Amino acid sequence: YCWRIIRINGDGTIRLIYDGTTCHNNGEVTTDSIAIENVAYNPKYNRSEYVGWTYTEGKQRPEIGDVAIDSNAKLQLEDWYDDNLINYNAKIADGKFCNDRNVSATLLRGYDYISSWSTSGASFAYSGLSRLYDASYPTLRCTYEDVYEMEIGLITMDEVMYAGSRNINNVLYYLYNGQSYWTMSPAAWFGGSRWIGVFYVHNDGKIYEDVFALPRGLRPVINLKADTQISSGNGTLNNPYVVI
Repeated sequence: YCWRIIRINGDGTIRLIYDGTTCHNNGEVTTDSIAIENVAYNPKYNRSEYVGWTYTEGKQRPEIGDVAIDSNAKLQLEDWYDDNLINYNAKIADGKFCNDRNVSATLLRGYDYISSWSTSGASFAYSGLSRLYDASYPTLRCTYEDVYEMEIGLITMDEVMYAGSRNINNVLYYLYNGQSYWTMSPAAWFGGSRWIGVFYVHNDGKIYEDVFALPRGLRPVINLKADTQISSGNGTLNNPYVVI
């Protein structure tokens, strides 16, 4: 498989996003870099807790001792990992993935978002919505309770912003592939419409928020261990790094 480097993590591990069974040019339109097509992030969307990578009914995020329910995206990715990457398990670190469920008040596109969380009350915005639309200020910080340590996950909206996307069309940055695929960043609860939104990368390269029961693609994200060795390559399209 071919992977794109997202970043070097603070612990020296290397974060990668799936790019397909072959490598692709920047700006190339391809379905090959979508590992799992037409997936609902979660089939349930009428309560705000369903943005969770795992969730507990009636709570903003699972607490210690809770029985947490896995999102559909998490289940699909873990099955893909078992089918495709289990033989490379010794090279893959338990990476830290952020599912930011903090709430931030904002006024945007006719919605007056309040600053308090509820399972099904008035509309409110998760912090990522303010970072995308109000401030255009991504972050790699994450609240402890929203960090998942696991072998496989999804890219965050903030990492997509660091790569060059915003809420405007952009086909020139390296994560663009002409397809729509999920991030694991919550967007907002639309109380009047009674649905919850998660950020995704649209096929025009723009970051959108939308109801996550709709089908979109999954691009797996993994982290290589810090001591991973490279046998050849210089990191270019025609001569990529090859992991031993």
